[in-house]
Amino acid sequence: MTDDEAVALALWNNAAFQVSVSELGFARADLVEAGLLTNPVLSLLFPIGPKQLEAALRWPVEVLWQRPRRVAAAELAGEAAAERLVLAGLDLVLAVRVAYADFSLATDRQRLAEEAASTLARINTLTQSRLAVGDISELDARVAEVDSARGAQDAQRAGHDVTIARERLRLLLGLPADAVFPALAMPATPPVDCGPAEALLREALVARPDVRAAEITVEAAAARLGWEKSRVVTLTAVLDANGEGRNGFEAGPGIELGLPVFNRNQGGRTRGEAELQRAAASYVAIQQRVALELREASTQLEQARQSLTAWRQAIMTPLLANLASAQASFDAGDTSSLFVLEHSRRLADARVRERELDADQQRARARIERAVGRSCRVASQETSREH
Repeated sequence: MTDDEAVALALWNNAAFQVSVSELGFARADLVEAGLLTNPVLSLLFPIGPKQLEAALRWPVEVLWQRPRRVAAAELAGEAAAERLVLAGLDLVLAVRVAYADFSLATDRQRLAEEAASTLARINTLTQSRLAVGDISELDARVAEVDSARGAQDAQRAGHDVTIARERLRLLLGLPADAVFPALAMPATPPVDCGPAEALLREALVARPDVRAAEITVEAAAARLGWEKSRVVTLTAVLDANGEGRNGFEAGPGIELGLPVFNRNQGGRTRGEAELQRAAASYVAIQQRVALELREASTQLEQARQSLTAWRQAIMTPLLANLASAQASFDAGDTSSLFVLEHSRRLADARVRERELDADQQRARARIERAVGRSCRVASQETSREH
C-alpha cells in the first residue's frame, strides 16, 4: 500500500470524515427551508345566535421580497459548508501521510534496532570469550554485557512502537481491528518540491478551501444583513368573508401592515452587522494563519533537508569508509572481527538518525501540501505533460 492508496482508502472509510460529509445534508436542509413559502392562515368564526359566519384568509406577502435574500444567504452558507468539507479532507490527508511516515519510520527503526541488537550480542559473545582467556578485564566484559541487554530492550521497545503506529494508521484508514494490515510500499518515484514559498503563498491564498469559505462567509453575512433590513416592515394580505350580511354574502380583500414604530428589527440588524464584522476579521485571520502554516512547513522542510545532507556527508560517509577499512583489515588478518562489529554498530546507530531525518522531510512535505491545498506530485505530473 502506497501513501496515495492510504489516502484514498481513508477518504472512503474514515468515520470522522463521514461525519463531516453529513454536514452537507444539514446545509441542503437549510436551503430547502429558506426557499419555502409561509403557509396561509385561515380563520373561521362560527355563527352562534345572531352572529354570522365569518372567515379570514391571511398570507404574509413580505416573503416575496424576503425569500430571495434568505435563499441567497442559505446558498452561500451551503457553499461555505462545502469548502469546509474540502478542508476536512485536507486535514485527513495530512493526518494519513504523517501517520504513514510514522509507521514506515517505526518499521525501519525496528529493523535497525534488531540489527544493532544482533551486533551487540555478537560483541558480547566475543568479549566474554576474551574474558575467559584473560585478554580483558571483567569491567570491560560487563560493559559489553550491559550494551547487549540494552540493545535487546531497544529492539523490543521498537516492536511496540510499530504496533502503536500501525493502530493509529489503522484508525485513520477505517480498517477493522481483525483486518490484515497491508504492507507498506516503498515510493516508486523520488519526492518532488512544490516550488518556492512565495509562489505557493499566492496560490494558497487563492485556492485554499478555508480561505474561500471565509470569503463566502463574508458574502453570506452581507446577504443576511440585507435580509434582516428587509424585515423592518411586515405586510399581510387579507381576504375577509361573511356568511350573511345586510346584502347577503360579503367578501373583500385587505392588508395588515405592521407599523415599524417601536420594533424596527434593531436586534436582527445589529446581529447581522456583528456577523459581517466577525466574518471580515476571520477572513483576515485565516489569511495570516495560511501564511504562517506555509512558512513554517517550508522552514521545517529546508531544515530537514539540510540536516539530512549534512548528516550523510559528515557522518554516514566517514562511517561507511571506516567500516570498509575495518573489513579490509579483518580480511587481511590484521584485526579481529570485534573491530568490524564495533564499526557496524556505529553505522547502524547513524542509520537510525538518517531515517528519522528522512521522515522529517516526509512530514514537512505533507504539511506543505496541506498548507497549499493540493498535492505537489499531481502538479508535477501536469507540468511534465505540458512540457
